[in-house]
Amino acid sequence: MSAEVLECDLIVVGAGMAGMSAAGRAAENGARVVVIEKADHMGGSAIMSGGIFWTASSAEKMALYGGGDPVLGEAVRLHYPAAVAWLRKHDNVVSRAMKVLHGYGYQIDIVKHLDDCRDAVEKAGGNVVYETSVGQLLRGPLGSVVGVRADHIDGSVDVVAPATLLTTGGYQGDAELRARYIHENARDLLVRANPYSCGEGIALGVAVGAHMTDKNRGFYGHLMSKARVWGEERFFTMLAQYHSEYGLLFNEQGLRFCDESTGDHNNSYHTVFQSNARALLLWDRRVHERYATVSTIPGQPGIDKFAVAIEHGGEGAICPDLSALIRFADASGFDGSQLVETLKEYNANTIHAWETVDPARTESCRPLDKPEFYALIVRPAITYGFGGLSIDSNARVLDIHGAPIPGLLAAGGDAGDVYGVGYSGGLAVAMTLGMVAAGTAGW
Repeated sequence: MSAEVLECDLIVVGAGMAGMSAAGRAAENGARVVVIEKADHMGGSAIMSGGIFWTASSAEKMALYGGGDPVLGEAVRLHYPAAVAWLRKHDNVVSRAMKVLHGYGYQIDIVKHLDDCRDAVEKAGGNVVYETSVGQLLRGPLGSVVGVRADHIDGSVDVVAPATLLTTGGYQGDAELRARYIHENARDLLVRANPYSCGEGIALGVAVGAHMTDKNRGFYGHLMSKARVWGEERFFTMLAQYHSEYGLLFNEQGLRFCDESTGDHNNSYHTVFQSNARALLLWDRRVHERYATVSTIPGQPGIDKFAVAIEHGGEGAICPDLSALIRFADASGFDGSQLVETLKEYNANTIHAWETVDPARTESCRPLDKPEFYALIVRPAITYGFGGLSIDSNARVLDIHGAPIPGLLAAGGDAGDVYGVGYSGGLAVAMTLGMVAAGTAGW
């Protein structure tokens, strides 16, 4: 028995920031859009974020700090102003411009933006359908993608359209894919994202000949303290150690292994390759008072990150001196004596020979020498991976030869190589490339 057939102008697989932005943009321009979502709600991982919509402030900074395909990074940066203008048009920008890391951005109302996009889709005669999966992409006689087979508890429907956009959020929810595309240690990564993004969009693309950027092991995430029970959404920010860029990280051998100053998101990536994918994060009283007790989101009250970590099961100690630090490190499975020697060498070099600090500190290079010392065991958590389907700057999915697959687009976490080992905003990638995809589809 053949499936029912439904025709529309654009199919969007995934109702997160990228998918709904594309759908809303296309619908405002008159397209009939069908959005297919696996979960029972829209929003993906975007609704779990802090809502800071930002990106790099120049092409040079995007290349330096994003570390991905410069063509894709520049596409995000160049379309960012149009995205902000669209958000502002619907009263979804709720702050003035603010400096964010190596760029700038705004606090936005994500929930209202998603609602606005859904309303636009429905007003134009389209639909957002939930609890529905896509079993396969449909091919035309010349190999183009002409639609999808949508599977729901009530039955299957073939949805056909001139363009299909994959925006399922990436692969981070699948342990096997994390191990394959990042590192064996990533199999046990904590996931600070929606539980539904398990690589389906990427698999759909690969099944029709798309190239997967499987050499890109990068991911966006943060270092987290241990939780008694992981999984509550509030822990995703509450237990994140955003201030790690002002501290030092040591592996179990008592050695530094990365330039901590480039950001906690980078520190999370580097930690996954260390023994047991963990590190001892160390900071002193100066850092604690200045960075570990203030909010990273404007307008929200600060919290004592160490106290909150310990309250919820974190492994840490406030050490009055270096002897106490050695004892805690040894008891936690770290080489305490080597750790303190590494710390002493680092402190001396920051004063007398900062050029010789190894690994280098490119953003700040100050000693940690003001007791008490705060020591906390941290582990990386992933929000989404940077590997995905190869796309061009028009969001067209590319095959293994680098040619566009007709009718197939990708954005958000399903699109690979926008970033490498680095990061310049996730919401911006999702929304800008979603808007680009809508334009490529003719809307």
